[in-house]
Amino acid sequence: MDSKTMMKKLERIEGLPTLPMILFEVNRLLEDINTSAKVLSDTIGKDQSMVVKILKLVNSAFYGFRSKVSDISNAVVLLGFNTVRNAVISVSIIKAFSGKNELEGFDITEFWKHSIAVAVTSKRLAERCRVEAPDNCFVAGLLHDIGKLILSQYFQDLFTKVWITAQKENLTFYEAEKKELSVKHPLIGSFLAKRWQFPEDLVDTIKCHHAVRKNVSNYELLLIVYAADIIVNHHNSDTQEAIDMSAVHPDAVEMLGTYIENTDEWYEKIKDEIESACDFFLKEEDG
Repeated sequence: MDSKTMMKKLERIEGLPTLPMILFEVNRLLEDINTSAKVLSDTIGKDQSMVVKILKLVNSAFYGFRSKVSDISNAVVLLGFNTVRNAVISVSIIKAFSGKNELEGFDITEFWKHSIAVAVTSKRLAERCRVEAPDNCFVAGLLHDIGKLILSQYFQDLFTKVWITAQKENLTFYEAEKKELSVKHPLIGSFLAKRWQFPEDLVDTIKCHHAVRKNVSNYELLLIVYAADIIVNHHNSDTQEAIDMSAVHPDAVEMLGTYIENTDEWYEKIKDEIESACDFFLKEEDG
């Protein structure tokens, strides 16, 4: 299937996941610097299922507040506007894809575990180098591979073809895509993010997280998610060797310095945080 045919088919899919109106309302409010915590809280309060999720999030081990928070207004103040928005995005995205049929060779739980690991790692890298808001990096990390979900659910024959090639030739999914597909998961993911009216920097990061380009709206955000993906994949592999720095984009190496070279010294320490995030975001969808 050539790229034009594949993109036309993607544009015609009627069953692509949609996001709740609460997310668009929250985004609209946060575009106005005069929006108050009360207005934001009242808006979120219209969606009781989202209120429950935000309160469970603020009281989860993921944030680790000592006292229990039982009011959405307090949660908004404690978490901050940007964190609340990103929390709404995170739970909305995972919910949008819950209950979908799984394809043989694709485990959606493992997919989300990887995505959450990249999200947490992106957040920690952002805190380290202080060039981008950590919560923005969390969401970009969470969504970086969203195109794989679209492939697995709406282009199952193509996904299976890529999966078989990856297994037979011991390739990464992206390497196999380059051999088998005219349109790869980063472009598909960015198409979906654009349809969801997400910010340009998030769309660009999803699109370029494997092939770093400088002419994007937020180069630092892209470099952080790109590096986090490499780190997570490395630590989930069986190799005992260090990351091959010659294969990492030099701008990521320059920005992160020895932090990306010495991941063994700190990555183990954030595994509990990754586990805590997985426990919250994934188990909540079961209940």
